[in-house]
Amino acid sequence: MTTTYPFEHLRAKPHELELFKKVLPNIAKEMPEFFRSMEVANTSIEQKNMFGNPLGIRQDLGFENILKVLLIACFNDGILTQGDTALKAIDIFRALTLKWYAFGNKLGSCLYFGYFAYSRHPNALAFFSDHLKQSEFLAGGIKSRLNDPDIAQLLAPTYSKAWYKTSTGLGDKLHPLLLSDADVTKTSLPRPGYQVHFRNSNQFDLRAPMFIEMDQVEDYAQRRGVSVQEAKKILSPLLF
Repeated sequence: MTTTYPFEHLRAKPHELELFKKVLPNIAKEMPEFFRSMEVANTSIEQKNMFGNPLGIRQDLGFENILKVLLIACFNDGILTQGDTALKAIDIFRALTLKWYAFGNKLGSCLYFGYFAYSRHPNALAFFSDHLKQSEFLAGGIKSRLNDPDIAQLLAPTYSKAWYKTSTGLGDKLHPLLLSDADVTKTSLPRPGYQVHFRNSNQFDLRAPMFIEMDQVEDYAQRRGVSVQEAKKILSPLLF
């Protein structure tokens, strides 16, 4: 049986591809190679060794190289600026990947970015931290363009800062996102919240954040004693 991913049927509006190319020209130029390298990388991790573990990603697949090039493109197009954090950069790449997929590109590429950004999050943070420092001089003190109307429309938020906790997981109050307890790890000080990793289901949902702050979560289950599925029915007017 073919696995269906939560964002798989997401499609962009007809005019958005041309808008993307117009307002983010440097990024649009690099996205095809970015997706090509991730498709190859995803095929590699799908192959298992005799112990059932991924065979790993060879450096010569080009994923890290194109990631560096795309990082520079993000500075040139003004959606990354000097002082931006690795967390912000990863989230921007997540949004770009999801949008480019919605233009009709390959699912496997998205799945590899999900693996890299969620399941291998410490590695992703280290990579972006290192290369942001090397590339941020390209910002030249320019102001971020993330809030420009056209870009804000293209990269509209896919998750909110209002979540509810049930007996079996977390749900977004404003978007159709449901995360099981097995796909998140609860953290304490210095940053209380939930690290999203999808390591149990491998259902990498690129609409979801990589971290949910504790103060963004209302314990709905404690007050009502319901599961995620029951909470979804009760809160369906907010979700859909």
